[in-house]
Amino acid sequence: MSEKNITVAGFEATIIRKKVKNLRVTIVPPDGTVRVSAPKLMPETLIRAFLLEKADWIRTHRDKVRAQHRDEPKQFADGETVQLFGQVCPLVVLTGQKKNGAALDGSRIVLSLRGDVPPERREAILNDWLRERLKTEIEHFLPLWSDTTGLVPSAWTVRDMTSRWGSCNTKTKKITLNLQLVHYPLICLEYVILHELCHLRVHEHGADFKALLDRFMPDWKARKKLLNG
Repeated sequence: MSEKNITVAGFEATIIRKKVKNLRVTIVPPDGTVRVSAPKLMPETLIRAFLLEKADWIRTHRDKVRAQHRDEPKQFADGETVQLFGQVCPLVVLTGQKKNGAALDGSRIVLSLRGDVPPERREAILNDWLRERLKTEIEHFLPLWSDTTGLVPSAWTVRDMTSRWGSCNTKTKKITLNLQLVHYPLICLEYVILHELCHLRVHEHGADFKALLDRFMPDWKARKKLLNG
């Protein structure tokens, strides 16, 4: 059995190839993850076409699943999933370990705990690890886009924000990026980085700002749509 994550019609889906004869779509609670069981030798083009045809149905049922489970607090236990840069990663929890921490093991995220740790502490441990993963990608992409645009921030930081993907203080030239970007494909992170860099030159979101985005990232609208669902 093998897995692959793809993007179709603005949503993420995980293809799981196994010994089956037909395609089957499953919407997995609580976050509405889209999983597709497919025959091992079926061409990916056919799978994409199938998902495109079912796109409206998938979005409708995904939204229903998310709504049903929106108020259910996560326990950060075995069987739950975590999105890491657009990839759906099963969560594996190991207790009785030497220290608390998290690590990527293939497509799984392993949460190591010293003892019986409550959900809020598990979340904090996982978020510490996710923050470092995000910082690593920012350290890679930010210099690349600064070189491309000639726009360099004075500093940058990561913060868990509820209403913005990023912000730019035009006085201090400091950029802040949302921790939640760690759950989305890297092309979304690149878009937000460029968005905030462009604010170093154009403060508002008018025609001049959009022209900068068009110049440096012609597909920015598609990336923004993917980010905002």
